Amino acid sequence: MQCGLLTKTGPGDGGADSGEGLARAGTTLGLALIVALVAGCVYVDDVRDTVLPARIDYSCAGNKVLPVSRSPDQRNAAVLLDGKWVMLARADSAAQEKYTDGTYALYLLGERAMLEDRGRVVYGPCTSPVDLPTARRSR
Repeated sequence: MQCGLLTKTGPGDGGADSGEGLARAGTTLGLALIVALVAGCVYVDDVRDTVLPARIDYSCAGNKVLPVSRSPDQRNAAVLLDGKWVMLARADSAAQEKYTDGTYALYLLGERAMLEDRGRVVYGPCTSPVDLPTARRSR
């Protein structure tokens, strides 16, 4: 796809040598940018998120494994601690996903994970043992 809207002008015809030409060039450039963005010929960075599976066993520091299961609607997650599943509810966070029960907080960001117990990291840093797919972020 071609996106060319600018033309070169010569001396005496309001071109780049005159103040009028500079103003016209600025206006033309601004209009060209707007038209290009609206027409879709300027590529805007593709924002992608990691697609997290329903179940993943993260590999963590200290040779620990952090098993994590997420509900299909992603409102809840469970972590396996000392042989018992601890249920956590989704919470607002700057991380891609955060789940908490008030004591434990699970942070999932791409292929990384971390689990805190009352603000102290107990599992982390953790990473997925396999590459996870990504998808374009829905708008």
